[in-house]
Amino acid sequence: MPAQKNQRIDLRLSMEDKSMIEEAAAMTNQTVTQFMLNSASERAAEIIEQHRRIVLNDASWEQVMDAISNPPMPVAKLKRAARRLKDLE
Repeated sequence: MPAQKNQRIDLRLSMEDKSMIEEAAAMTNQTVTQFMLNSASERAAEIIEQHRRIVLNDASWEQVMDAISNPPMPVAKLKRAARRLKDLE
């Protein structure tokens, strides 16, 4: 069963933008709503993926892997913070 569509996004656009969107929707055999929803959803997914992915060069990757494999010893301030957190639990 498809999700109920009860949310709206309103926007104002120029006549030129509206005409272009309507033309593109017609060319793809979609309603303007379908075209805008599909286009915005695809672009949103791309942006989210780009921001969730971290790309490192080889040197940075080695630095991260070294930090994971050989974590530094905790300093006194960190130990105190850990004890305070444990006391709060």
